[in-house]
Amino acid sequence: MSTSAPISVANGNAALYRRVTLRVAPLVLLLYFIAFLDRVNIGFASLTMNRDLGISDTLYGLAAGIFFVGYLLFAVPSNSALARVGAPRWVSFLMVSWGIVGCCTAFVHGPTMYMVLRFLLGAAESGFLPGIVFYLTRWLPGSARAGILALLYLAIPLSSVVGSPISAAILRMNGAHGLAGWQWLFLLEALPAILLGLAVPWLLDAGPATATWLSEEEKVALTGAIEAEAALGEAAGAAERVPVGLVVALAATYFMLMIGLYELGFWTPRLIASYGVGLRWLGWLNAAPYAAGAAVLLPWCRWSDRHGDRRLSLVVSFGCGALGLVLAALGGSLVLCVVGLSLAAFGVFVSMPVFWAASSQRIAVAAAALAIAIINSVGNVGGFIGPYATGWLLARTHDYRAGLLATAAALSLGACLAGVIFSPQKPLQEASV
Repeated sequence: MSTSAPISVANGNAALYRRVTLRVAPLVLLLYFIAFLDRVNIGFASLTMNRDLGISDTLYGLAAGIFFVGYLLFAVPSNSALARVGAPRWVSFLMVSWGIVGCCTAFVHGPTMYMVLRFLLGAAESGFLPGIVFYLTRWLPGSARAGILALLYLAIPLSSVVGSPISAAILRMNGAHGLAGWQWLFLLEALPAILLGLAVPWLLDAGPATATWLSEEEKVALTGAIEAEAALGEAAGAAERVPVGLVVALAATYFMLMIGLYELGFWTPRLIASYGVGLRWLGWLNAAPYAAGAAVLLPWCRWSDRHGDRRLSLVVSFGCGALGLVLAALGGSLVLCVVGLSLAAFGVFVSMPVFWAASSQRIAVAAAALAIAIINSVGNVGGFIGPYATGWLLARTHDYRAGLLATAAALSLGACLAGVIFSPQKPLQEASV
């Protein structure tokens, strides 16, 4: 199926799609904001926690990445459960679960228990993102989905734009009521997941059919657009079973992207701190690259929706991510490091919603839940390998450049894979299982 024909323009439903986006996106953005903040706040916690618990750079990278072992093992079962019980109840369960794990992390006394809790956090969060992506496939056709996915993924840079200054301020609470700053960090940033998770069943519509704010005509229009796009995919040879070769290629591309994402999430605070920046300014400087990524995320994805060339969007954004990391590694100054990280953040953040919009257009609706879970869980192995490799390289070279350059190479390979997978001249003919 060609990904270049924007159905949202052709069928005249653009206004309806905007209304759906503005209604559904704010809540899922808030939920993912909390999820990602609880996932990467160890970047700030590690500034003092590693010393208190005796955690080395290599062990820190391993603990950061072991999150994705739990993520990999539980993502597919979790997404299957979501399809059975519905998004509102399952997302509620997941959020309360990872909030409890986050609170428990505040009271670890050594590396072993810390790693166990990181694994459990990955297991608890594993079904959230693929579940939300699958949930959004029930609301909009793929050709109109990059915009709402952009709003979802806006949570990632916002979690650092807002979270970095807050995390730095919480760390300065060191000693309050007998708790270390990093303990307060885990406690205070886990509580919102529990509180909001309990409210989700009353806040989240299961789909258009249960949305009281849509008229019957609007429900029919949404369902018709989604079914029409699915029919086009089937006519072009998309099977209702999972296309093996396509899923493998997409997972490999997402793997490279996740290496870049978690290089930023887990190591950026420590990289900036290595220039002698104290806690008072670290939160603001760490927020700067994410603010740059957030500023261009929505315009870039709207542009991608309008011109329909997902291939061009992905190749350019992956390439910018790689170039930014090279600049951060070789610039030699704090200013060039922050500029390079800003360019890298732009490339990584805008790639994610476009990637999922393009991928979901290539997979039949009946296979979407399983395929998205597989791509997300396998691709997120990059979130394990990337942080661990950077920690291993840092322990041996005492220099962040090796890890940054290795991550840049991964993003460059991702650009090449995206160019091949989404090439309109070479459509993939996939076998199925």
